[in-house]
Amino acid sequence: MSESTGREFRHPPKSFRVVCFDCDSTLVSIEGIDELARLKGQFDHIADLTRRAMDGELKLEEVFAERLRLLQPTRADLRQIARAYLDHLVPDARQVIAALRAAGCRVHIVSGGLLLAVQEFARALGLPPQNVHAVPVVFDQLAGQWWRYEQHRYGGNPDERYLAFASTPLIETSGKRAVIAKISGGERATMLVGDGVTDLQARDAVKLFVGFGGVIHRARVAAEADVYIEASRLSAVVPLALSTTDTRKLISTECENVLQRGLEDIAQGLVDFRKCPKPEDQSSG
Repeated sequence: MSESTGREFRHPPKSFRVVCFDCDSTLVSIEGIDELARLKGQFDHIADLTRRAMDGELKLEEVFAERLRLLQPTRADLRQIARAYLDHLVPDARQVIAALRAAGCRVHIVSGGLLLAVQEFARALGLPPQNVHAVPVVFDQLAGQWWRYEQHRYGGNPDERYLAFASTPLIETSGKRAVIAKISGGERATMLVGDGVTDLQARDAVKLFVGFGGVIHRARVAAEADVYIEASRLSAVVPLALSTTDTRKLISTECENVLQRGLEDIAQGLVDFRKCPKPEDQSSG
């Protein structure tokens, strides 16, 4: 893999077998908690807290509980956020996930978002619930017409209101490191793609951290990521993640187009390889 320009790009000798994605401002162009705040008429204050946490000005754990206390989301609210996620997919997000899975990669979403919304969104992308790692929420099950079981048995009572969030490392600025280490187990060939400082904090848990600036450019992430994508789409993740052998599996399939778009973005200099590991370093991964 090149250490400088797209013209010198080489695929990794071995594919990254585990690829983890952040959700908000990475797979989608919105922040779910901010959209929830918009629903509740508290957008400006909540969005400012989110920005400061993602930029590293505040610790995530300092703002997480406060945001939910103010917003008091219902189950129906989180379903609406899942729909908003799907309406705001980053270009090629769906195709990138499909291509990686077709090539044999295990794809996970690791997010500080709320689990119900992220899981429902991920299901539409073809990812099973066990591949989604986000913050579980405890609801008041006696809210609304809780006794109408026949109406709620498939999706739960929409009127259930937030009580608390379950304990998880994902409410901490450095929490993704522990979650990704557990996902990867003994697998060394791991990649993380994300936009924020919480993603950057997890780079020690993966072989390659790819910063994504297609939605929001965060100066610290751009400066410290191993590889930084400046394109507005995620296509470059495919050639970054796959060996030459595995990219051949995509030729003449519906996944070939996203591979080619990724190579185009690299060739046009929209991917910065400032700290990319040398090929000989990756060969053991």
